[in-house]
Amino acid sequence: MGVERNQLYRLKEPFKLKWRVKSLLPDNVNPTHMVIVGYIDARQVYERLDQVVRPENWQEDYFECKGKQFCKIGIKIGDEWIWKGDSGTETFADPSKGETSDSVKRAAVHWGINKEAYELGEITIKCKMDNGYPAPCDEAGNILKGDQILAECKRIASSKSELIFDKNVLPRTIYNATVKPEEKKQRRKKSEPKIIMP
Repeated sequence: MGVERNQLYRLKEPFKLKWRVKSLLPDNVNPTHMVIVGYIDARQVYERLDQVVRPENWQEDYFECKGKQFCKIGIKIGDEWIWKGDSGTETFADPSKGETSDSVKRAAVHWGINKEAYELGEITIKCKMDNGYPAPCDEAGNILKGDQILAECKRIASSKSELIFDKNVLPRTIYNATVKPEEKKQRRKKSEPKIIMP
């Protein structure tokens, strides 16, 4: 016998996120802002599924479609297996492993696992140097750690959604405006891996 549907809400419980710096603005030498993304790893997905639905009530399936790695996560609800899946993207450090891990995490989002952070996406936040490393900070310049980072990212995301744009004003590109896409890709490769903050 599988799990009851009313147990699945526990999959959505928040995680203590890790934070990855995707880029520093306007440059890596004297940054004033950073682009960060909150994430969890695949092991945390497996642990959440084991805790909430138990190991015997979930499984995963990997396959390739149109050159992309896909993962489906199946959960046994009652007597029926329900499947939800997504594709992954390669990472610079280990392309095939990173793509597989990413497909697991993206499939898990469809079950509500880490959905809140995933929907935040990339956030541009203020930063300043701290012991030789860029650290995220609030509007007043206070360095943020742990849950403070998530709270500030949520504040930034909500303020963006409230902005009203004037259609008569042309958008401005503030970073790498003249760099060709292939050059951006090369720059990213050279600068990876980025800083990972606790």
